[in-house]
Amino acid sequence: MFFKDYWLLGQNARNLNYIREYNTKFAKKLADSKLKTKDFLISKNIAVPKTYFVLTKWEEINDEIFDKLETPFVVKPNGGFWGKWILIIDKKDSSWNYITNDNKIFTKKALKQHFLDILDWFYSLSWNKDKVIIEKKIELDEKIELLWKYWLPDIRVIVFNMVPVMAMLRVPTQESHWKANLHAWACWVWIDIGTWKLTYISKHSKIVKSIPGIWDVRWIELPDWDEVLSLAVKVQKVTKIWYLGCDIVLDKKDWPLLLEMNIRPGLEVQIANLAPLKDRLERVEGIFVNSIEKWVRLWKDLFSWDIEEKIKNISWKKVVWQREYVDIYFNDKEYRFLADIKPSNSKNYIDKTFAKDVLWISEEQIEKWTIKLDFSLLWEKKNLKFVFKDLGSINILLWKNSLKWFLLDPFKYKKWELPTGSLREILKWKNIAIRKNQEEQLQKLDKEIVSIDKKLLILKNITPINIASERQKFIESKWTYIPELKYNDIKIDLEFLEEKINKIEVPEIPLSSIYKRKKDEILNKINFLRAVKNKEEKNITFYSKKLFWEVDKNNLEYTNDILKNKENIVEEQEKLSLHEIKDFVKKFNHIYNINISLREYDWTSRFLMKWDILYIRKNTKIWKKELRSIIAHEIEWHYLRRINWRQLNYKIFSSWTANYLEIDEGIAIYNQNRFLSKTDKKYYSIFERYFFLAYSLEHSYEKLLEKMLEYYDNDYEKVFNYILRLKRWSQKFSSKSIFVKDLVYLNWFMKINDFVKDWWDLKELYIWKIWLEDLKDINDSYFLNINLIDLKTPFFL
Repeated sequence: MFFKDYWLLGQNARNLNYIREYNTKFAKKLADSKLKTKDFLISKNIAVPKTYFVLTKWEEINDEIFDKLETPFVVKPNGGFWGKWILIIDKKDSSWNYITNDNKIFTKKALKQHFLDILDWFYSLSWNKDKVIIEKKIELDEKIELLWKYWLPDIRVIVFNMVPVMAMLRVPTQESHWKANLHAWACWVWIDIGTWKLTYISKHSKIVKSIPGIWDVRWIELPDWDEVLSLAVKVQKVTKIWYLGCDIVLDKKDWPLLLEMNIRPGLEVQIANLAPLKDRLERVEGIFVNSIEKWVRLWKDLFSWDIEEKIKNISWKKVVWQREYVDIYFNDKEYRFLADIKPSNSKNYIDKTFAKDVLWISEEQIEKWTIKLDFSLLWEKKNLKFVFKDLGSINILLWKNSLKWFLLDPFKYKKWELPTGSLREILKWKNIAIRKNQEEQLQKLDKEIVSIDKKLLILKNITPINIASERQKFIESKWTYIPELKYNDIKIDLEFLEEKINKIEVPEIPLSSIYKRKKDEILNKINFLRAVKNKEEKNITFYSKKLFWEVDKNNLEYTNDILKNKENIVEEQEKLSLHEIKDFVKKFNHIYNINISLREYDWTSRFLMKWDILYIRKNTKIWKKELRSIIAHEIEWHYLRRINWRQLNYKIFSSWTANYLEIDEGIAIYNQNRFLSKTDKKYYSIFERYFFLAYSLEHSYEKLLEKMLEYYDNDYEKVFNYILRLKRWSQKFSSKSIFVKDLVYLNWFMKINDFVKDWWDLKELYIWKIWLEDLKDINDSYFLNINLIDLKTPFFL
């Protein structure tokens, strides 16, 4: 045991010596009724969640009450216990069903039955007729939103004799089914009284290093801690329940709020705190103080483990480490960065590059060598002189004149920790052992998934081997010949790969969502290639849509509007020779310090970029403006990004994540269209492909052919090439199934347009082969250390 048994408070001792001894019958009745508690506390100006409705009779549960219910809301039995039978309703779906926070679906009928069960005392602690409480859903304060992955965490404070004696944070997990109650297997985290920091984490009555799915949260500070403690003491003062558990939440708008008060708080708090409760209760028994502030201060003095606060109270000086966050105020802006503290230095220094690129200090000012800056260290504001100097990896260096009102403690943090100042930084570095273990898991997972994915090259396996001869027959017959395509056999063992990918388990660690999505995509690729192999036409179209999405109605309407302007096309006059094209490419080799060569070939596409070679189909006509758009597409996107991803540690970002074509082709088209207008023929190509693909899904081959011939004025070669893109898996052009990959160009071009409007900067995307949804996972993780400064990006961004 981690403490001696005779200080451990047991259930019998709690009931006899504290609940029975100090709590009156009135207090017990008040605490056991959520409704009476709430009404009483409101009358005493205690902040509690807002009540929308209280239902006491069967006849009140009718359609009228459901019409008035606006999501989100929470449903509770008045006499419930252990957090059971509480429903958190987040939203309604299109069928007007109610969706809970854990994605359970309640029809109107099912929710009515839940209300009736509550009224019929199914969920009552006292087995008396109960009431239905419908109240406001709490929105957690953004300062600790990190902890809100599986729903609302709350703070349990044990108060005795007006002194808070213990506190813990109760955090829901997936295993606890989004409930914060310990009986539902939530996690408990001890809160150190004096520092507001989270310390030990307990799960299933055992000490663990991290919360499943949320990671290591130890040493994160809870905001406005004194207000939380004051609320708990104030509740005890007005209710006169002298042994009390208060469950407090940090609401985004009205916080802190008293969620519930508990006259029989569980004894597991002793495990979360690694401290016996009996000892603390005896130490405050009989003490009398005359203000809430003194009660809170007394608790800190008696039970805090943090010596730093005590040193500060004695010396009136705050304690700093060798590195601390400082806030710099310059040009009406505030910047927060880590500063190194070295008392042996003779001056305060600031790095020249940091000053110029981050603080936007002018070259003229830097040439003067010194500057006076306002800054704050641990919320103490100063105005000090700084000298500009090349500091390498250090941004700011403070010496002894900045430490006049501070004490330096080299042991305040461990070497691998960063000082508190950023939740993400603490999570990033707090536990090196956990981080290393997770990185090893991710590297193994990355290797396994990418190795399988590389064997499933779709275009390679569905590209015909007789394109040239069939094209010639189609042209010579003036479209009356129906091309018959031949393919190499698919030699991939799809069953083996399917079994292998299904055996891969994706752990709950940072970036895991990216690999889960990739795993699902690989299974769709296997099913698509299996359908091709077995000539299953319906499944080919079905899994093609799974991989490349479907026709968007809004984009199709936009396409129809754009194609109406095709009459405005002006034929470009400046056609380029192969020699002129090579000279044009050389200019961009010089601009970006790259080495792209140019070659002619005899394939389907007019242009193709492979590694350092730009291929151009023989005898194709190329105009100057068109070539500029091709360079923006192939070189200033695909090629430059390929150079940048060489610094990545995980192969999935250089091969591709699931749905990567969203960014891959979206930005390529976005770059290309910067140099095109509605008078250019190439501008319309993605809209034409989108229109004919959508048309082919609804019409026969004969109708499609007729439409294309009319649109392209009997240009048989162009018609053949476009239909080939739609039928490249099929034996005959007349087959019913469609390969829908061409949808990605317009769908994702439109999405990138929206992204640019909201975000403006595309530079961050010039290193990944990712989906836009992956960005959040990447930014939330701490595995990827990317140098964005040295990225090669187009000069026009």
